[in-house]
Amino acid sequence: MNLKEELLKITTYEEFDRRREEFRGLKMDEDVKNHLSKIFPKCYVGKEELYKTQPQPGKKKIIGR
Repeated sequence: MNLKEELLKITTYEEFDRRREEFRGLKMDEDVKNHLSKIFPKCYVGKEELYKTQPQPGKKKIIGR
């Protein structure tokens, strides 16, 4: 069985993480990308401001940067 078939049989990220080195040289085609996007955990991307920056006296306010 080739590497691509082995990778497509993996169902969890934990299993992939244990065997990550085996798949290091595998070519990333559309099937592989789609499968990996299903088993990789989803990340939260927050758009809120983490902390408020106080305006400094004498500094020019630049809008849109």
